Amino acid sequence: MYEEKKVSAREALSAIKKGSRVFLGSGCGEPQYLVEQLGRQAEKLYDVEIIQVLSVRGSGLGSTEKLAEHFNIKTFFIVGGGAREAVWEGRAQYTPIFMSQVPRLFSEKLLELDCALIQVSPPNAHGYLSLGIAVDVAKEAAAAADLVIAQVNPAMPVTLGDSFIHISEIDRLVEYEEPLLELADPVLTETDGLVGANIARLVEDGSTIHAGLGNLPKAAIEAMKDKKDLGVHTDMLTKAYLDLINRGVITNRRKEVHPNRIVTSYCLGDKELYDFVHLNPFVEFFPISYTNDPTLVGRHDHLVTIHEAMEVDLTGLGCAAGQGNKVYTGTGGLVDFMRGAQQALKGRFILALHAVSPDELTSRIVMNITPGSDLLANRAAMQYVVTEFGSVNLHGRSMRDRAVALIEIAHPKFREELFNQARDQGLLSHGEPIELFKPVLYPYHLEKTADIEGETLIFRPAKAADLRAIQEFFYSLSDRDLQFRFLRTMRAFPRKEMAAMANIDYHRRMTILVLKGEPGFETVVALGRYMVEEGPDLVEVDVAVAEDYRRKGLGRNLIEYIFEVAKSKGFKGVIAHVSHDNPKTLNMIKSMGYRARAALDHGVYDIELRFDEPVDEPTLEIIYPK
Repeated sequence: MYEEKKVSAREALSAIKKGSRVFLGSGCGEPQYLVEQLGRQAEKLYDVEIIQVLSVRGSGLGSTEKLAEHFNIKTFFIVGGGAREAVWEGRAQYTPIFMSQVPRLFSEKLLELDCALIQVSPPNAHGYLSLGIAVDVAKEAAAAADLVIAQVNPAMPVTLGDSFIHISEIDRLVEYEEPLLELADPVLTETDGLVGANIARLVEDGSTIHAGLGNLPKAAIEAMKDKKDLGVHTDMLTKAYLDLINRGVITNRRKEVHPNRIVTSYCLGDKELYDFVHLNPFVEFFPISYTNDPTLVGRHDHLVTIHEAMEVDLTGLGCAAGQGNKVYTGTGGLVDFMRGAQQALKGRFILALHAVSPDELTSRIVMNITPGSDLLANRAAMQYVVTEFGSVNLHGRSMRDRAVALIEIAHPKFREELFNQARDQGLLSHGEPIELFKPVLYPYHLEKTADIEGETLIFRPAKAADLRAIQEFFYSLSDRDLQFRFLRTMRAFPRKEMAAMANIDYHRRMTILVLKGEPGFETVVALGRYMVEEGPDLVEVDVAVAEDYRRKGLGRNLIEYIFEVAKSKGFKGVIAHVSHDNPKTLNMIKSMGYRARAALDHGVYDIELRFDEPVDEPTLEIIYPK
């Protein structure tokens, strides 16, 4: 059968007539030789419509205006400068669609295909040829097309999974060996690395990850080197994953679907990646209708899907395909995986972007999205947004809280402008107590986790968006606790007063929260802070712990941490004011390992402790009033 179907390219392509609609194999699996030979027949062809799911080079058929007169190229996704320029210059057309829906265009005859040009490996002894690195929609296209022409290329890897097509399903075979198309790995900047690190903090051990195209998804993958037992379920496999595989970070052991296997649909990379997937049972390829099915994606617990955005506005609208009417990539699999993450247990949809444009003249966090932009993530769907200045979880947050959270991760030089715009357009009140436009950077290096009796708690500096959580913490304390904490009766904790605990500069004023729960929905279980009140060398310290977390060592752990932070900032010691009927706090301060002195004044101990006076035995010298 193979010998009967083997013909020259010229003979195979002679069946393509004027006005035909032709499917062209996608991405790095594009059959280049067949494309080149078809281009040589351009003078005899008119109005041939070329359908390509994903274009890496804009297709050789649209490389010049002359060829564009004969071939009408339509693509559903754009990768690389050549493809982008072809669309921008009108030599190719972009069609927005969810990637998982593309196969239905063929199977339901919404786009009737006269011919499909695909690229395959040589057949095995049973007559099966592998679609290799470009399974995506090729099987559905071949099944729907009236004529299937395959370029048989020994350079095409044999990939496992649902990646095979039988020789009986192919009408004409053209043998031609050539290197596969390659897509260069993006070169990352320092800012890319910062964004990637912020994304990686949101990925828990055992998560199943999916990363879209772009510098920031790649940076996120590179920042996951210390994770454990990650899995991969993705439409697109890139070279970025290889390092994590070689390090043993990606094991797929904890995946709920296809455990111990990477699941993908196509590769964008180079020969190293292609050699890796060749006959490798660790990687399984499936049609994109399967990999991108939101229901299947949602069966993965802790599914994390990462995508790069162009802009995000203060209400949570996000655009990722392009800016204005200019398309840069396309819808692709973003919405498919976003919907899957929403269905997944503890799923996370992450949209990442640089806080500013490349020339640093424009903020990417904006009051309003550029008109004409394709809004791939609407307000209700948006979850995590990440820049080099931090990450926020917008899910379930009010418009006011979203504005506060997003301004806090915008570039400092644009925060005041965004704050004023949000206030003028009614997102923030004119009496808003939160200060969002100070040129301070959130100190990620001060974050840490601690295991307290089997529960992992996060210690971190407070953010402006934590104001409500701080209020809730104080409302949960008893009157006696509040008396110890404030040394006076407190009946309410209005935003204006509590704002001082969130309006911090991370140097002279510092609030450390101990949190449990999902980011964006954390509960404060302990709070400690210091502030410069008396002289430049000493800071005033106070701590409060929720009733359920006392007698577990958390209070001491928090005070020790606050001491460490204060010392790292150059302060020489602390002062504290403790009620005379609060012996537990007195004894804890006494046992901190430094000489402590206290003066009793109207029932309150004014305590001073210096870091340059360490002691081996607990020491508290008390001066009583005469």
